[in-house]
Amino acid sequence: MTKKSKKNFRSEWRTLTELGTEFGKSAVAFGKLLKEHGLRDSDGEPTPVANGLFQRIEAKQGKPYYLWNHKGIVAFLRSKGIEPVSDSKDALKDTEARKLARSYIEAQKLDDQGDKLGYMMLGEMVDDIRKIGLERFNAALKAVGYKGEPVTLEDW
Repeated sequence: MTKKSKKNFRSEWRTLTELGTEFGKSAVAFGKLLKEHGLRDSDGEPTPVANGLFQRIEAKQGKPYYLWNHKGIVAFLRSKGIEPVSDSKDALKDTEARKLARSYIEAQKLDDQGDKLGYMMLGEMVDDIRKIGLERFNAALKAVGYKGEPVTLEDW
């Protein structure tokens, strides 16, 4: 496959993460959405309804995975009244905020246990939190199950 054809293939076929970002969802949440609408079964495998909307990719190492037809999935979900988010940059920032929130929770646990690595991780995250925005970060923390007080960055 030439570089040009690989690029064309990847512009047409997307991962759950890439599609989820377009719809403001994580890969897991987007996979659940596909299950809710009959495109995936309970094991995450494509159903007959999804015929033509996916490509099975056989990895050289590890287990096979699926890429999904971008236009087909978007059209299918639109037919169900589900629209992509209006600003995919915001969706991407939300995805990054959730990743950062999960890392924050892990760093907080380490710090609470007295592990210096936790404190160092927290210090490294400050610029990323500021870049994403404190409000978005705190919303992501809440969305991933954080039960503590909102982060303020006052002492950083």
